[in-house]
Amino acid sequence: MVFSVLATVLEDRAHSSVQRLPKYLQLSDAIARAILQGRLKTGEKLPPESELARVLPASLGTIQRALNNLAERGLLVRRHGHGTFVAEPAMAPQDLWHFRFLADDGRSLLPVYTQVGSIDAVRRPGPWSDFLGTKDLIVVTRRIDVDHAHTGISELYLPEARVPGLLKVRPKDLENVNIRAFLADRFGIATERVREMAACGPLPETVTAALGLAPDLAGLAYHMEGFAHRDRPISYQTAWFPPGGPRLVLGEKHE
Repeated sequence: MVFSVLATVLEDRAHSSVQRLPKYLQLSDAIARAILQGRLKTGEKLPPESELARVLPASLGTIQRALNNLAERGLLVRRHGHGTFVAEPAMAPQDLWHFRFLADDGRSLLPVYTQVGSIDAVRRPGPWSDFLGTKDLIVVTRRIDVDHAHTGISELYLPEARVPGLLKVRPKDLENVNIRAFLADRFGIATERVREMAACGPLPETVTAALGLAPDLAGLAYHMEGFAHRDRPISYQTAWFPPGGPRLVLGEKHE
């Protein structure tokens, strides 16, 4: 599939002015075009460099320079030992700053990807219902992928009365969408501040089952209380992560 996509975009540009560019830029521009047109999907893994060099009209060195160029432009994510992946489109800080994981260098942040699994109406007691003051809730469940190496599960709880029509939205329609921006635009829900809390304990059975982990495995529970204007409770999000993952940054503000 990836080979046919790349072959098509390279053929489309074979007779254009891009032939004046260095070959690695011709290739990187062709791959970028395929990503922006949606022919290569977010999270899709590219074949190994040696396979690309064998099939495409480019040397291994040209392939490597093209992929490095795309990684620098934020269109690809390259992880040693795991491969090269199509990066998620840039998302506004208010949606992702809750999930900030440090790389091994202790300074840079790892890329985070989200995928909506379901949108459900629930009457589920817990800290979310206590905080929001109602048991009539809508929960948006997401899979959190940290650098294609660590995975967690997030549940975003919202008062059902504040999000009429949200149940009619298909999870697929929220793929690669900034959920907080979507909620603000569709329902006027604007989060002005968030209080973060973290605790360690057994992961819920739903989480261990979704991640294929042993029952009763201990992990991190990361809670976020969202406040609207005048400190009115508006959302409650809990994210669970198994042990062994990267460090999570807490307590920093980001505009």
